[in-house]
Amino acid sequence: MDLFDLLGKFANIVQLIMFCVFVWATVTLLIARKRIERKLNLLEKDEKSVQSKRRIAIVIGVGKNPLASVEKFLADNSWADIPIINWISDGFLQAGDYTAAMAEINDLRSQALKLGVSEVLLFYAGPIDLAMFIGASFSDWVPIRVYAFTDTGTYQHRVTVGREAARLCTMTDELVKGLEGKL
Repeated sequence: MDLFDLLGKFANIVQLIMFCVFVWATVTLLIARKRIERKLNLLEKDEKSVQSKRRIAIVIGVGKNPLASVEKFLADNSWADIPIINWISDGFLQAGDYTAAMAEINDLRSQALKLGVSEVLLFYAGPIDLAMFIGASFSDWVPIRVYAFTDTGTYQHRVTVGREAARLCTMTDELVKGLEGKL
């Protein structure tokens, strides 16, 4: 047996080992995917079945005033009795105005906390960088249903962010950490 035959057998063994690792990783990811899908389905069912008794609508507008369209949307969905707190900027924000705007938005959360809300309907019209601040400010609180303005002139529920979503992110992080250690 010469050197090339020995290297050929070694290469075949390495290929077989790598194929086994590939199959194992694929099966692990499929199992994790099923678990995440089940979790998402449970969250979706919970979201549809549980209606909060202490809802509030938070309306934030920068450069736009979405208040009238939000009031119409709430009335169309038989939610006209939901209290609305809002912050509307008269115009577009300059760089120096962001600190005051962020303080005003944090004040909306404080007002909602004083009301003892258990769910927030969030309607936002403004720049994406301020939306990121709102997401960070409102995270890990009560469930927040985010509504987006659509081309049809009404709002559509896009996502619900709450403690369940934080747990789902933690589960995904754990999956990634588990896979990093095994690959």
